[in-house]
Amino acid sequence: MIELKHDDPPHKLEQRKNNPNDNGTPENPRKAWSNFYRNNGKQEIHEKLIPLQGDLCVYCENKLDKHGFHIEHILSKTQNPLLTFEYSNLSLSCVSDEKKFKDKEIDDNSISCGHAPLKKTNTYNENLFIKPTEANCNSLFSYEINGKIGSNNNNSEFDKQRVEHTLEVLNLNCYRLIREREEIILQGYEIIKELQGEPELLNHFFELEFEKVNSKYLFPFVNARKEHYSLFKK
Repeated sequence: MIELKHDDPPHKLEQRKNNPNDNGTPENPRKAWSNFYRNNGKQEIHEKLIPLQGDLCVYCENKLDKHGFHIEHILSKTQNPLLTFEYSNLSLSCVSDEKKFKDKEIDDNSISCGHAPLKKTNTYNENLFIKPTEANCNSLFSYEINGKIGSNNNNSEFDKQRVEHTLEVLNLNCYRLIREREEIILQGYEIIKELQGEPELLNHFFELEFEKVNSKYLFPFVNARKEHYSLFKK
């Protein structure tokens, strides 16, 4: 999960939030958001959030251009109408269109993040759900070498419960994501093994792995890679 620290809100979004016609609380949040989205309100939001997230999905940390992306309300706008146009409640989540995303080569349970069934239908506990806007939210998760995400061993029982609930809501341990995380983690280990006798090349490898170029990470799953590869970084 990417820890998301919002900066100043986009101009058009702030204008809509302060709309005197509904005092920022639309009677029909879905319709109000859809109208704003169609009237070019999304572009400014994209331009603000892409560099803040390093061009990664805020939940699974996949590259945003892999399956496309959409603007995600971290907490449901239908359950929280006041947050419909609240910038601090917005993020970018992977998959632009879940219908196009499904194909014969991907299992039926592969939809994750903002389009995951439990998240999309608001079938979850907001008090247990870990939000990317929480300070040090990613420290609650642990990334295993086999690609699975679990709870950090240092977590309290309550935080372990939160991690379990959040992973289920976002479907972050679906087979597709487990496979992709494992593959990139193991690829990195192979490169590190090959470069053990070349400290300059190894340091260059870590720079590419962890640093942003033009405010974008070059590779997905940055926190999974950091957890594993940082052990070798001097």
